[in-house]
Amino acid sequence: MPPDLQIINARLPDRDGLWNLVLSQGKIAAIAPAASPDPTADFSNTLNANASLLIPGLVDGHIHLDKALLLDRRPAHTGTFAEAMAETLSLKQGFTEADIQARARQVLDRAIGFGITAMRSHVEVDPTAGLRSLEALLPLRQEYRWGITLQLVVFAQEGITQQPETLPLLRQAMALGGDAIGSAPYVDPDPKANVRHIFDIAQEYDCDVDFHLDFLDDDEPLLLPFVIAETQRRGWQGRVCLGHMTKLAGLPPEQLADLAAALRETQISILALPASDLYMMSRQETYNQRRGVAPLHRLAEQGVNVGVATNNILNLFTPFGDGDVLKICTLLAQVLQLGTTASHRLCLAMATTQAARAIGIADYGLTIGSQADLVLLKATSVAEAVGAAPADRTVIKAGQVVAQTRLDRQIFAPGPVMV
Repeated sequence: MPPDLQIINARLPDRDGLWNLVLSQGKIAAIAPAASPDPTADFSNTLNANASLLIPGLVDGHIHLDKALLLDRRPAHTGTFAEAMAETLSLKQGFTEADIQARARQVLDRAIGFGITAMRSHVEVDPTAGLRSLEALLPLRQEYRWGITLQLVVFAQEGITQQPETLPLLRQAMALGGDAIGSAPYVDPDPKANVRHIFDIAQEYDCDVDFHLDFLDDDEPLLLPFVIAETQRRGWQGRVCLGHMTKLAGLPPEQLADLAAALRETQISILALPASDLYMMSRQETYNQRRGVAPLHRLAEQGVNVGVATNNILNLFTPFGDGDVLKICTLLAQVLQLGTTASHRLCLAMATTQAARAIGIADYGLTIGSQADLVLLKATSVAEAVGAAPADRTVIKAGQVVAQTRLDRQIFAPGPVMV
C-alpha cells in the first residue's frame, strides 16, 4: 500500500539536521535522515518541507466553544469575574442550537487552519442551558473529525449543590455522548461535595475528570489537596486534568514542591490558561500585581505533566484572542520568562505532546507509530516558532493535508524622487 504522504527535508524540534518522514494509514511509519535538501522533488504524495520546522499537531486542551465570540453581544463594563459569570448566564438563556453551532464552526475552522488537530471543549449543562450546548456540539464532533479530534466535557459551570436539578442533567448529558465530566467547584457553596459528585459520575460512566480549580484569587484554601485525595481514593490516577490553578503562582517553593510530588504520583495534569488568567487575576491589587499564571515550568521540573490552552475567545472571560494555541504558547513564554532553548522546547511540548497527554490522547508526537497529526511551520527552530508564531502553516491530520496558510506580504517602497 502506498504511503499517505512523504515529507522530506524537514527540521524536527529535538534533532539536528534534516529528516524525511513516511506517513501511512494515519500513522508515522518511518523517520530517517535526509541525505541532503532536495528542492526539485515533485512527487504526487511528497511534501518538501524545504528545511522548515515540522512539529506535532497543536492541541487545545481547554476551550469553551459554546461561549466563544459573544463579546459583540455583551461587552465588558467592569471586566470582573462576577460580571462575566452573571452576563454569560443571562446570554445562555437565549442560546439556540443554530447559534451555538454557527459560533463553534467559526472557531473550529480557524483552529484547523492554525494546526490544532485535537481539542477538548467544556460544554455547559445546567438548568439554564439545559442540554442545548451539548446537542449542538455533538454533531460537530463527527462533522469535523476529518480535521480535528474534538472531545466534549460535560461541564457544570454554575455549581451543583445549590441547584440539585443539575445532577440528573449531567447524567443525561453523559448518556448522550459526553467524553468527560467536569465542573468549577469554586463557584459552589459546597466545593468538596461538588468534587465528589463529579467523581461519582466519572465512575458511573468510566470517563476522565476535568476541573476548573483554584482559580479565584481569594483567601479560600486550596481545593487541590482534596482533589488529589479523591483521585487516589477513586483509583483515577492518570485520568484527571485541572485547568487554571492560578493559586499555585502564590505558593512558596516548599509547598509547591510537596504538591508537585503528589501531582506526579497521581498523574494529574495541569493546564494553564494564561490569556484568561492574566486578565482576571490580581484585580484587587493596586500595585506590584502578581502574574497569576500557574508556574508550569516549576511543576515540569518535578515531573508533573503540564500544558497550555486558550480557554475563551472574545467573551467576557477573555475579551481577546483568535484561538491560536501557538500564540498562547508565546504568551506563556513571555509571562514565565522562558527564554532558553530548553524552555522553548518545553513550551512547544506544552502546546502539543503534553497537552495531548493531559486530555488522554496517546501515541502523539514525532515518533514511529504516533498519529500522523503534524504541522509544518515557516520556521527554522523551536525558538523561532515559539517566539514569532509564524502564520505560514501546512496542517496534516491522519496523514492527509487538511489546511494550508500562506502569508502574502507586499511592501510598496517609494520610487526615486524626481528633481
